[in-house]
Amino acid sequence: MGIFSTRGRFCNRTSYGIEGCRLLCCGRGYQTRVRNVEEKCNCKFVWCCSVKCDTCSMRKDEHICN
Repeated sequence: MGIFSTRGRFCNRTSYGIEGCRLLCCGRGYQTRVRNVEEKCNCKFVWCCSVKCDTCSMRKDEHICN
């Protein structure tokens, strides 16, 4: 039919706005998955002219429309 759904889209579990899971997923519900990701953290500017960062492991919750 050429109509795209929101299935598989990431949503914000705590929001009541358009990006919130309740509205974005159209009442079909959502799944939550937990991932361990590595991100840059503790970044510091080094004179002159670079930025040095650590790499930190973080636990990230992702909410995805059914």
